[in-house]
Parts: sequence; C-alpha cells; structure tokens
Amino acid sequence: MSSKKRRSFTIAEKVKVIERLESGDSNKDVCQDLQISQSTLSTIWKSREQIKNLFLKDITSNKRIKSSQHQDVEYVLLEWLKIQRSKNIAINGRILQKKANEFAKLFNKPNFECSSSWITRFRQRHNIVFEKVRRAPQAAKVATGVSDNWFEHVWPHLRQNYADCDIYNADETGLFFRLMPDETLEFKEETCRRGELSRERLTLLVASNMTGSDKRKLLVVGKSKLPGCFENAKHLPVIYRSNEKAWMTSGIFTEWLSEWDEQLTKEKRRILLTVDSCPEIGRAHV
Repeated sequence: MSSKKRRSFTIAEKVKVIERLESGDSNKDVCQDLQISQSTLSTIWKSREQIKNLFLKDITSNKRIKSSQHQDVEYVLLEWLKIQRSKNIAINGRILQKKANEFAKLFNKPNFECSSSWITRFRQRHNIVFEKVRRAPQAAKVATGVSDNWFEHVWPHLRQNYADCDIYNADETGLFFRLMPDETLEFKEETCRRGELSRERLTLLVASNMTGSDKRKLLVVGKSKLPGCFENAKHLPVIYRSNEKAWMTSGIFTEWLSEWDEQLTKEKRRILLTVDSCPEIGRAHV
C-alpha cells in the first residue's frame, strides 16, 4: 500500500501540474515534489482537457480578461490558427507554443518565451477550447494473466538451450507518417468537422536480439512499388517491399525470413525467434 496521503487539488493547482508535464517535467519529479502517487498524477493527466476547460470557464466568469502585452504576436498567431482550422488541420498546445515563439523572433522579441500559461490565457481571450479528434477502433488486448502464465510456465522451456544473443524478437508496427495530433484547439463557435485521423501508413517489421547487439535491417512495406523519392537511390538503409494496402503479407514475411534463414545456415547458427500475433505472419510458410 502506498505511503503517500491522498491530497485534494483545486482546479488551478491541477492546471499547474498539467503545465509542468507539458513543459517536459518527468512524472517522477512531479510526484516527488508534490508528494503524490503516480495514479493520482495519471488521473489528472487523463482529465487534462476537462480540467483546462473548467479553469478557463472559471476565469472567464470571475475575472476581467486582460489584454496581451505582446499584441503583435497574439494577432498573427490568432490569424494563423484561424487559417489552420479553416483547412481542418489539428493544432495542439505544443504546436501553438512553437508557432508563437517563431512569430516572436520575426518581431525581434528575443525575451519572449511562450509558456503553457501564456497559451492558456490566449485561449481564454479568444474562446478556444480543446476537442478530441475521433480515433480508429483499438485492437483487442490480451486477457489479464495470459502473458504472465506464458512467461512463467512456457518461456523457460523454450529458451533454456539458447544464449541471450541468440534469442530474437520480431514485431510489426505501423508508421502513420501524416498523423496529426489526436486533440485540437478550436473556437467555441466553430462548426464541428474534425473528421478522422489520417490512416496513411507504412508497415515496419523490427527485429533484434535480447542483448541489442544485432539489430536487423528494417523491413518497410509501402503502397508504391517504386516511390519517386527512390529514383536516384542506389542503396537503401532498409529492405523495402510493397502492396496496395501497405500491409504485411505472409509472402513478404516468408521472403524476409527465408533470406535470414539462408544467412544463418551459412553461419551454422541456430536462433530462437519470437514474433507477434499478426495473422499474416501466422500464415507464413518457411
């Protein structure tokens, strides 16, 4: 049981906690400074949008809104945000901070440093709120206890004849290279048309041994058979394959694994390879 006592925070205090995390402070440092548990901090972070909006609502209803000391920066930042939202581009607080600092440099304001507090006041003055962008459905999670049982009863027997350097794991992941933030700042009066998150992707197969001494060349699967950016490339730092959906297929995985198997045979080497539960990998034939 945690020795830390439960502590109550005001909305303003919670906003300061959120600003510390957004500015880069580690969870550990914040917990130690405030003498709170990780679960309390996680609860505040998960509710950050509701907390910020409540804070803004409270300030607006109880205090006179002060004008900015940097009205030139504020004006161009507001116009820039309007343009981005008119294009349905998602903009979060970090992006807005970076843009404000860029505009400050253009106005020759070397001492201006846009903070989370400045963005909070900016949002308050212009009725800007956070909204979530719709997410794609999440894959089902492994049932609780299944992994623990496998590691306790199955894994020791599988790995007993292999050194750590001969035990590999390969895992597939998606690289959504045009993915925008999953939350956006928008004006209260703005018509809701946030749309879906971008699904444009590459598929990557990443493989390495337990010691990290052998990291296999990335296998990248894209849609285009010969992307224009490859036109003058003589050598690629990755293995590139393609299909119409940029997905891993049993054929691509079989080819990758067979080539590696030939290399291992020449080296007279045996390894243990674990892979994820992707259906296409499960149908591969080697």
